[in-house]
Amino acid sequence: MSVKFSEINYKNFGKCLKIDNGVVTLLITVDVGPRVIYYSLNGKENVFNEDIERSTVRDSEELHKFFDTKENWYIYGGHRLWSSPESWPDSYTPDNSPVAYEISGNTVELRPLPRTKVGEQHVMIVKIEDSSSKVTVTHKITNISDRELKLAPWAMTVAEKGGVEIIPQCRKQTGLLSNRRMVIWEYTDVNDDRFYMSNKYMTLRQTDKERSFKVGINNEDGWCAYVNKGQAFRKSFVFDENAVYPDFDVNFETFTNQFIVEIETLGKLESLNPGDTAIHDEVWELFPCDDNFDCRNDEEIEKFVDTYLK
Repeated sequence: MSVKFSEINYKNFGKCLKIDNGVVTLLITVDVGPRVIYYSLNGKENVFNEDIERSTVRDSEELHKFFDTKENWYIYGGHRLWSSPESWPDSYTPDNSPVAYEISGNTVELRPLPRTKVGEQHVMIVKIEDSSSKVTVTHKITNISDRELKLAPWAMTVAEKGGVEIIPQCRKQTGLLSNRRMVIWEYTDVNDDRFYMSNKYMTLRQTDKERSFKVGINNEDGWCAYVNKGQAFRKSFVFDENAVYPDFDVNFETFTNQFIVEIETLGKLESLNPGDTAIHDEVWELFPCDDNFDCRNDEEIEKFVDTYLK
């Protein structure tokens, strides 16, 4: 089956671009966003979160005044592009307008309205393989201001509730020098029972627990996975040992609360002159799996990784 593109109306997200290659289906919002709001093996459920209730929203006079709008910012769910470091209210540009897109072969380029207030033009390019689950997502941020900007592309996937994330720990031999960085946000409880850490892996479960939790690491293995609904969603990305990354030099972050789990990768932190573009790529894959494993047991985690993800 060749790759098929079509426009559909999906739930309360409005017009979406549907991409189907006979193996997986993707839906990308084009009335708002954009968000890759849906990704699943055909015959399976969506592994991405759909915030139909608009439960994650930023609504404040400060935001409205800064962007000179009455619109709110909505997470919507799915996958989006931001820039790091995060700041308030700058990061929360409302993106509730139609998105221009162009299809070429197996690729679609999505170009939302420019973020003139913060001087950024965001572009996402989504390429799907002919007959596999593999999807390459290219994230681009261009400096459209008249000043230098220092930023990193920030690729953020909001996955569906109820799963477990697997994150490899760096095992590089460095002798007397450290080999791992871990950053912790002020609201994070390191004893949170949703989180597990060993010398090989970290895991994070999404549950109904309300307290927010976020950590970041140097993910030098260049992959992570989220397991839910009989599918393993794997992200792959490049770690550049010569680069500097945001948030005390980490290239991977993850967040959860009662609504969502976010799986976040970051490009290198760089200074962009007017007209310069920063680029960051991810490769996605989906695998059918048995998701009944103990996410607090290294042997079971390793067995799962060896069976489904390598």
